[in-house]
Amino acid sequence: MESEQSSFTFVQFSDVHLDTPQNHGVLSYSAAKCQERYADFVECFVLALVTAKERGVDAVFVPGGLWNQETIRAQTAGTVLEAIEQIAPIPVYISPGENDPYTIDSPYSSKFLSALGMRPWPQNAIIFNSNSFKTLTHPARKDVTITARAYKRKGSDSNRYLSEAINLAERSMINILLHHGSLELEEGEELPHFRRKNTTPFTIDELDNQRFTYAALGHSHEYLEVENEEDLLIGAYSGCLMGRNFEELGPRGIIHGTITLAEDGSTTVQLEPIEAARNRIMYISVDITGLDLELIKEEIFMMMEEADVHPDSDIVGLSLEGRFSHDSSTRELIEEIKDEFYHLVVMDRTRPDYLSEQYDPRTTEHKFIEKMLESIQEAEEKRMTSPVGDSLTGLPGSMISGKTIEDALYYGLDALKNKKVTVRHVD
Repeated sequence: MESEQSSFTFVQFSDVHLDTPQNHGVLSYSAAKCQERYADFVECFVLALVTAKERGVDAVFVPGGLWNQETIRAQTAGTVLEAIEQIAPIPVYISPGENDPYTIDSPYSSKFLSALGMRPWPQNAIIFNSNSFKTLTHPARKDVTITARAYKRKGSDSNRYLSEAINLAERSMINILLHHGSLELEEGEELPHFRRKNTTPFTIDELDNQRFTYAALGHSHEYLEVENEEDLLIGAYSGCLMGRNFEELGPRGIIHGTITLAEDGSTTVQLEPIEAARNRIMYISVDITGLDLELIKEEIFMMMEEADVHPDSDIVGLSLEGRFSHDSSTRELIEEIKDEFYHLVVMDRTRPDYLSEQYDPRTTEHKFIEKMLESIQEAEEKRMTSPVGDSLTGLPGSMISGKTIEDALYYGLDALKNKKVTVRHVD
């Protein structure tokens, strides 16, 4: 006879960053497009909750990063409250993170909402408000506990909160941890997102020693499952709900998780990533060397198709690279195709094919090219031998690379040959 089993299901997402400024580097939006993007993020948040209701889960977990403390608008906060109430009685557990801390002037605070004349949080919204870990029992499942804490001020926190045992006496059969922090890997390994901003750090061993059934983790913008030395799944990052820049490429979304409790008390965890973001950030590189304008257009759309780009909804970064005939230009082509995209950013890294031409040694162009090629070689040699000095003067300061001098070479030839300089995107 098979043993009886019970299951606990949840939806997890984090790092939504509602109302965070949308312009990042080359990804520049118009004022109208910025407002549209703000709405896209709110819509994606609402969709995540709708998915939880449609799937009939037992709980929703949001381990930090719901909004940006400095820019969250009352209207957006009001929509968050309404959307959570719409999925009642499903409890939504929120553990405020380093960008959305629980403070007296945060929408997480009922007193702050009251002062603004706003409605209170619905009963199914459970917001952790203490710097110390608190353990709560699920309102409909006495065999399930949820443990979490809140950031009480904005910014990184270097404390290792998982280094000591957490509320062992308050555990039940299924025990969930919500934690917003940075996973530290073995020496020599690293996660790119944590390299930028380390906060409430922990190791796999520290997490495993807590003996939670599952840890819903926030702070990484990439999806990551965390396993212990026995290859057992002990937690996961859902990644950011939507991409905001060209470091957050491709599908983004939520986790639908199922924890199965066997009669003998053992548990298994299964995770299903679900794409939720309608607007993905995509990046395509196209080499146009040797192609005419018609072939360049064909190559662009072929690469788009291979990368599964959705032009009507994706935000696309198109990097054009290689050499082109100096009497042709891709500018008109880009103007022709850009209206076919929800948002297209073109990074022109191409160069005119000036150096394939033959120049009379007596001309200014030949002498200029010869001198600049010598400078490129000298700069690279000095960068190899004196990494702390300026590659041209030898004085302390920022390095000048051969690539920078190469840029100057082509801009100079633009001026000499065309009597004008065409500015291109360069790294």
